[in-house]
Amino acid sequence: MKKALVLAGGGAKGAYQAGCIKALQELEYDFDIVTGTSIGALNGLLVVQKDYQALYQLWDQMKISDIFTNPVNFDFSIESMLSQSNLIKPFFKSFINEKGADITPLKNLVYNLYNEPKAFSSNIDYGIVTVKYPKLTPLEITKKQMQPTPLVDYALASAACFPAFPIYYIDNQGYLDGGYYDNLPISLALKMGAEKIIAIELKREPTHLHFTNRPNITFIRPSYDLGGFLDFNRNILDWRIKLGYYDTLKTFKKIDGYLYNFKKSYPNKNIIKKLYQLILNYEDSINKSIVTKAINSSSTPLTDLLKKDTYLNQLTIKDYFIRSLELTMTEYNYQNDLLYDLDQVCKEINDVFKKEYQQRYKLLKNRFKDITIKELLATIKTLSSKDAICAFYHALKINEPIEPGLISNIFLKEYLIALFLFTIETK
Repeated sequence: MKKALVLAGGGAKGAYQAGCIKALQELEYDFDIVTGTSIGALNGLLVVQKDYQALYQLWDQMKISDIFTNPVNFDFSIESMLSQSNLIKPFFKSFINEKGADITPLKNLVYNLYNEPKAFSSNIDYGIVTVKYPKLTPLEITKKQMQPTPLVDYALASAACFPAFPIYYIDNQGYLDGGYYDNLPISLALKMGAEKIIAIELKREPTHLHFTNRPNITFIRPSYDLGGFLDFNRNILDWRIKLGYYDTLKTFKKIDGYLYNFKKSYPNKNIIKKLYQLILNYEDSINKSIVTKAINSSSTPLTDLLKKDTYLNQLTIKDYFIRSLELTMTEYNYQNDLLYDLDQVCKEINDVFKKEYQQRYKLLKNRFKDITIKELLATIKTLSSKDAICAFYHALKINEPIEPGLISNIFLKEYLIALFLFTIETK
C-alpha cells in the first residue's frame, strides 16, 4: 500500500508542519510519496531527502532575515511599521526592483539544504504544484518529470507567492505559487498512486471539503489559528512547532485533548457520567419550555458550545468532560502548548476555585432569583465571569433551582464551567 504525505502551503505557518513531521517520525510513519505546495513543497523536499534533522533545525532557528533582504516585520500593525521606519524605504525599493520582495536569503538557504543525489536517488517520490506565468495554467509535476532540472527549482517555483514573492523563472518560463491552483495537493498524490494519505493543513477550514471523512485520508489540522503567513516572529514559530507536534499526537490518539494536551488518561466514570447527566438535564429542561426555546437558538446549547473550535461532529461522554475542563482551563489562562496531567489540572483548578468562591460568597448572597429582571440587567454590566460562575456553583451546591432562561446565551459558558466545578468538587 503506497502511503503519501501531503503538505499545504502557508508561508511561515510551515513551522507547524515541522512539528507534525517530528511527531510522525516518532510514531514511525514512513512514506512512499510526498506532495506539497509552496512551503509544503520546500518542507517536503527535505522529507524526500530524509534530512529530518535539517528540517527541524531550519525551523528551530528560522528568522525573518533568513527569508528577505532588508526584512520588515510583517505583522502589519501601525506600531510595528513605525518602529521599523528606517527599514521601510530599502525594503520597498528592493520590492519594486525585484517585482516582489528580495528573497535571495531564502533561495540561498534552500539551495544549501538541497542535496541533489539524495533527492533523486530517494525511494520517496515527489510532486509539487505550481502555476505557469503569464498564462496562469496549473502545473502538477513529479520527480521524474522534473529531470534534469534540480528539484529545488520546482520547489521554489511552487513557493513564488506573487506579489509578496517575485515570479520564479526556470528556463525563461515564469512560475507562481501553486496555492493559486491547489494549496493541498491530495489529488496529485492520488494520481501518483497513493492509497493512504496523511494531509497536513495550515488553516482551520478544510481546503478540500470533499476529501474529509474519507477512510484512506487522515487530516492533521491546527487546533488554533496559526496567524499570518509572513509572521516569522520567533515566539510564534516556536508555538507553531509545538502545536503541530501535539496536534499530530492527538490526531493519532496518543494523547487526549482538543484545545489542550493531556497525557492519556481515563477519568473516573462516575464523574464523567454525572457531568454528562447535568448537561443533559439542562438541555432537556430548555426543550420543555416554550419561553426558553424562544430564547435559545439551539436545542443543545451546552453541547454546541463544547463542540465549538473542535473538529468533532459528535461528543462521547468522555469528550463532555475533557471539553468542559478545557473551557475551564481557558477561563484560568492555561498555556495551550504544554502537556498536562488531567487529574492534576482538575485538582489545581478545584483548589484555586475554592479560594475564589470563599472570597466572593459574601457578595453573592442575593442570587439571580432574588432580584428583579430589571436589577439583573443592570447587574450584568458589572458582573464578572468569575462572579457568575460562583453564583451558579452556589445554586448547584445548595440545590437551588436555576431558571434556564436566566442562563440563555449570556452566561452559557459560565454555567457550564460551574457544572464542571460542581462535579469535580463532589467526587
